[in-house]
Amino acid sequence: MENSTKDLTASTEISTLSLDSQIGKVLSLRWKRIVTANAKSILDFDKPLGDLLCKLRGALDASQKQIPSKTLNVNNINGIDRRRRSEAERLARDWNTSVSHLDGKTIGEIAESKRFSSTTALLAAVDKPEKDAKQAAAKAEKDAAKALEADKDKATTEVVVQKDATTAMDIATEVVLQLQLNNLTLADFRAALKEQIDCFTDAEMAQLIPEQAATDNLKAVA
Repeated sequence: MENSTKDLTASTEISTLSLDSQIGKVLSLRWKRIVTANAKSILDFDKPLGDLLCKLRGALDASQKQIPSKTLNVNNINGIDRRRRSEAERLARDWNTSVSHLDGKTIGEIAESKRFSSTTALLAAVDKPEKDAKQAAAKAEKDAAKALEADKDKATTEVVVQKDATTAMDIATEVVLQLQLNNLTLADFRAALKEQIDCFTDAEMAQLIPEQAATDNLKAVA
C-alpha cells in the first residue's frame, strides 16, 4: 500500500513514492529541515526537486512558460524558495551534460563526487568561463569607449591649437603685406631683422631657434 501523505516524513525514501504530490510533500518537509539547519543538499533535495519540476514543466501546454502556482500548490512545493527551485530544475535538466573545463565530467558526476557543497556553487563553477568571458568583453568594450573618448578629446584639443596658433607662414604673409602697405623693400626688412637678431643674447637665441638654424638664418640674412 502506498504511503499516505500523513505518514510521510523528511526521511521517506523518494524512490518508494509514485505520486508527485507525495514526492512534493517529502521535499517540502526536507526544505523545512534544510532551512532550519541552514544545510545544503544536492543529491537528497535539489536533484529530486529538479526531477519533479522537469516533469511538471514537461506536462505544460506549449503556450505556458511558467509552472502555475496551482500546480506547485497541488504538489506541495509552493513553499520552496523560487531561486532554489530554479537551480534545482536546471541541475536535473543538465544532469547528463558534460562540462569540458571540469575534467569533462557530467554535472551529475560532479554532483555525486561531492566536490561542491551546494547546487549554487556547482552551477557557478559550471558557468565560470562564460561569466569570465562576458566580464572580459564588457571590460574591453568599456576600455574601447574610454579610448575613443580620449582620442576625440585629443583631436578636439589639436584642432583648437591648430586654429589658435600663429604659424611662421602667417607671420611671413603679414610681413609681406606690411612691406607693401608701407612702401618698404625686402632689403629693408632683412636689414631690420638682422639688427633685431643681433640684439638677442646667446641664451635668448637658443630659446627662439636651434643653434644650427640660428646660424643658417644669420647667414641667410647677411
